[in-house]
Amino acid sequence: MSFFQNFYALLLTSVTFNVTANILLKKGVLSFGGLSGNLTKLFIEISKAAANPFILIGLGLYGLSFLIWLRVLTFNDLSRAYPIFATIVFMFTTIGSIKFLNEDISILRIVGIAVMLLGIFIVARS
Repeated sequence: MSFFQNFYALLLTSVTFNVTANILLKKGVLSFGGLSGNLTKLFIEISKAAANPFILIGLGLYGLSFLIWLRVLTFNDLSRAYPIFATIVFMFTTIGSIKFLNEDISILRIVGIAVMLLGIFIVARS
């Protein structure tokens, strides 16, 4: 089976690009101060975002993740693929947030991720 037909290879590639994009977007937002929500500053803030390398690379990776996701959906049920995708993205984004953004997580969040992983196991086997 080729890479472009392997469900798990495509799914994990899409997940990797998605998680990396999320972390880069957060780093980008932190580096220029983010979007304040003030309409008078919106143009300047969007200009800063559009010139930020973290934001640009993050958007590019989101685009690649999207294209690979379309391939996954071409030959898989959404009801199977999406729960697996969403849970793995959530888990790896949490891990990446701890490692690269120095975020703290609670025990309750860890328990929630464990429950989601059990759900992935059940969905993947169905």
